Amino acid sequence: MVIEMGKGLSPKVAALYEAVEELIFENIDVKEIKVSDITGRAGIGKGTAYEYFKNKEEIISSALLYHIDLICRQMINNLNKLNDFSQTVEFMLCSIDKEIKKRDCLIQFIHLLSDNGLIGKVLQKKIKEKNQEVCMPRDVLSHMLRVGRANGDVDKNIPENYATMAIAAKVITYILYITDEKAQMECTRADMHRLIRDGLRRELGRA
Repeated sequence: MVIEMGKGLSPKVAALYEAVEELIFENIDVKEIKVSDITGRAGIGKGTAYEYFKNKEEIISSALLYHIDLICRQMINNLNKLNDFSQTVEFMLCSIDKEIKKRDCLIQFIHLLSDNGLIGKVLQKKIKEKNQEVCMPRDVLSHMLRVGRANGDVDKNIPENYATMAIAAKVITYILYITDEKAQMECTRADMHRLIRDGLRRELGRA
């Protein structure tokens, strides 16, 4: 059975997806998760899981895509309330600070995008198949870029791909920063927010 993004989920599939998210939140590497871990947490039998998915890789990749889609749609809804590029950057950084569960899902997702293991390959295949159906991190970054161009903070002559990659690089840098206790002792989060905001405005602003 194929589970479409954006469609209503059956209670059992929703339970499987929630179980995967909870396991990720407990800092368990997705490669180490077993079907029995997922079904046990979801409170359903392994046989039932196989009625919906072919294997563990299908369950985990589908769950990650589902949660990433929800996270990104929610972020864009919140970004729609902002009309200043610096505000969008601050919102992104504060979201990373506060929403640990979402951050962990995002970290696992980004890691799997470049992973050649079974789960990574299945996830990458699903992304290509679904294409525009799933709201992705790149859509959030593109929205931030549109806000920046609209209010004049981002130079419209800078290619979109370069600008989105520049924002993505700063987001990944910040994720690495908040997982490094030594880095946080050297620089407060507030200071790091400022450095990233100012750095992006210099890099992407008018020369």
